[in-house]
Amino acid sequence: MIADVNSASKKMRSTSKMKKLIIICISVISLMIISCEGTKTAEEYFTAAEVERNAKNIKASLDILENLIKNYPDNSLASRAQFLIGDIQMNDYRDFNKAIDAYNLVVKNYSSSPHAPNSLFMMGYVYANHLNDKDLARTAFQRFINEYSEEVEEYFLESAKAELRSLEEGAPLLEDILQKN
Repeated sequence: MIADVNSASKKMRSTSKMKKLIIICISVISLMIISCEGTKTAEEYFTAAEVERNAKNIKASLDILENLIKNYPDNSLASRAQFLIGDIQMNDYRDFNKAIDAYNLVVKNYSSSPHAPNSLFMMGYVYANHLNDKDLARTAFQRFINEYSEEVEEYFLESAKAELRSLEEGAPLLEDILQKN
């Protein structure tokens, strides 16, 4: 009987050691998976975000874009990712204040990127057409014209001027005109 107790005790210690070994292995594998997440390139992050957005996994797309910006703040895709966050907030979530915040970060953090003028234009558009803040819309469009008139396509410049005139004259806004056509 003592031999049976000793044998059972050895099996329990062996089982306990096995459980500890399994836990350690799972922890190591988890750490490896987590560390691999950080090895994605900016391009891989951006592509993954687009895939998620197209699959209507909007929250996942935003998380991926934020990780891209966090891990690659100096990559040219960071400004594009920040702009896309604004677009998602405006078009998918319809959260216009968060869209303004996202676009503002492009202008503030990536002022020399090609997405800065578009972001400033979009800020004016959102203020005018969604938040009904004519003063901030005027400020954004005027700043867009002043800072980026040499860099943007004529279409955007003329659109900003038309929006500005509409705000000053009380004429219909661009969105109202587009809805009629």
